[in-house]
Amino acid sequence: MSPAPTTVRVRTLPAVAGWRWVIDGFRVLRRQPIALLAITFLNLLLLSLSVLVPLVGSIAPLVLTPALMVGVMHAIRSADRGEMPAPMMLFTAFRDGGAWRPLLVLGVVNALSTVAALALAALADDGTLLRLATGQLGNDDPPVSEGALMTAAIVFLLVYVPVQMAMWYAPLFVAWHRTPIVRALFFSLVAVWRNRRAFVVYAIGWFAIALAASLAIRVLQLALGASPVLLSMVLSPLSLVLITAVYCSFWSTYRDAVEAEQPS
Repeated sequence: MSPAPTTVRVRTLPAVAGWRWVIDGFRVLRRQPIALLAITFLNLLLLSLSVLVPLVGSIAPLVLTPALMVGVMHAIRSADRGEMPAPMMLFTAFRDGGAWRPLLVLGVVNALSTVAALALAALADDGTLLRLATGQLGNDDPPVSEGALMTAAIVFLLVYVPVQMAMWYAPLFVAWHRTPIVRALFFSLVAVWRNRRAFVVYAIGWFAIALAASLAIRVLQLALGASPVLLSMVLSPLSLVLITAVYCSFWSTYRDAVEAEQPS
């Protein structure tokens, strides 16, 4: 028997909470670094391999992301509680009361929304942004003005950001609280909007960290004349650490903002 639905309430947090989420991502990672890094690597590997699926390979990662992210969050929640995460936690959504079905539906919504946003952006730049996103931009493609590319990027963000706001908490609402898909998307959109100041600070914080990391690597490359192989040996572990810390901070945004109660 699947768990009963739970009532979800969302706290409204101050803007400074966004920076706390960023810092908390590294704090949670420090609790179980090896296990969490391994689970993140496995998650990324599965998403990369999913592109080999016939017919739907190009959108398969987008379809699988909600279900796998529930597993990642389950592992991170365990680490935050002082428990040892296990790799099999990544597949929690596929073993837990049929939650995988609505999560795959969310994945389809995610994929179709992303494709729709890219298609609308293509109207402004003849598909250059779409080819950039799919790695299909070649040297023989006609040049596109920076203005057109900027317009396409703005159109994409105007469509994509609200979709991602709706998708932010929706997988956890569906898997952990048995919220119907449409309500989960709506509640997630409202929750992120109510905490928009914190999320703006959160986004700025991660952008600043990514920028600082890229500048540090660039300085190291110039100072040591690092070879591509050596640079890759530095970049790959650093990227994995940062991605895992970002995942851990995702959990913090949920833990601090969402309060669930059993219905009366």
